[in-house]
This record gives sequence, structure tokens and C-alpha cells, in this order.
Amino acid sequence: MSLAGTLDVGFYHCTRAPAAEVAVRLAAKAHETGKRLLIVSDPARLQALDKALWTADPDSFLPHAQAGGADDAEQPILLAEAVTAANGARILLLVEHGLPQALDGFERVLNLFEEGGEGQVQARSDWKALLDREGLTRSYWQQKEGGGWEKRG
Repeated sequence: MSLAGTLDVGFYHCTRAPAAEVAVRLAAKAHETGKRLLIVSDPARLQALDKALWTADPDSFLPHAQAGGADDAEQPILLAEAVTAANGARILLLVEHGLPQALDGFERVLNLFEEGGEGQVQARSDWKALLDREGLTRSYWQQKEGGGWEKRG
């Protein structure tokens, strides 16, 4: 939970850039602040994210690993198929993946989904499911045409 005791769940509608590209940018921001991050998605997307985290910036890389290794607890960024923060992450980044029932231990959840398809349908369902849930706030953000994000809800 956040310092105020309320979990912040943000829904990010990726209309201008793919969710995976946005995830890499957000991972870089989290790493800059020293916050640990858990990225959850499907196996194929995780494979692409793994590669992108190594190559997104030619002058550096974002230290990370795929879950299941002996050093998971040491990873600043952990990629996983399930919401288990073996690295002690306080930020959960879901990429085209539905919200889990339990969000304990996280102070912030970022739910990235793209226009159309399963991810958007799941995000709508998750948004509605959180309507009356105590102890959290939810927000809806949409990519602006010129870049950046606009809060829409």
C-alpha cells in the first residue's frame, strides 16, 4: 500500500505506442528511482520485453531477469507470468494481463493495455470490478496524440 494507505491502480490505454514499448519506458523510470518492479505478462510478450530491456538504450541496459532463477530476490526488475513479487517489488506492471485478485504488498499497479482485443476487454472488466473495492483508487489514462498521457477518469 502507498504511504497514504491507499493502493493506486492506474489503467493505461496505449493508443499510440505498443504496451511493450511503454512498459520499457516505465521500467526505466522505476529503475531510476530505485524502486523494484514486477512486470507480468504472457510468455511471448515477456520474451520480447526481456530483449527490449537489454537493447532499448544502446548505451546501457536495464538490469532484470525472468522469474524462476536463484537470484530473483536480487533483481530490480523481474519478469514473470504470475503476480509473485519474488524480488520484493512494490510496483506491479501488467502488460496486456488482467488484474489479480490479491494486490497485497504493492503500492502502485500500472495496467497497460492496447486498443481493441482481449487486453482492452479485460481492462474494462477489471475497471468495473474495482468500483466498490475499498483501500484503492483507480485512474484511467490515455496516450495523447503528441505523446504523453491524459487523465480521462
